Amino acid sequence: METMTCGCGEDRIPGILARGVVALTLTGLVVMALTACLLGGVLWAVTRWRDRTRGEPEESFFDGFGRWEEEQAEPRPRGGGGS
Repeated sequence: METMTCGCGEDRIPGILARGVVALTLTGLVVMALTACLLGGVLWAVTRWRDRTRGEPEESFFDGFGRWEEEQAEPRPRGGGGS
């Protein structure tokens, strides 16, 4: 059984649709990546701006580790016997 075509390019429609879907998908991914970069940059800029407006920097959770190591490195006096 033969399929009748009118010769107007009906047989090319699936390829055109496939290329359109691929192009739309890639465009969406590029737009999402650029949006993520833009939002990340804006967040970074706002964070830096907020840190500059504060008088004293906030103490980080990790700031205490350096002091703890310094305290541990200092020799502790040994306690003598009980007499």
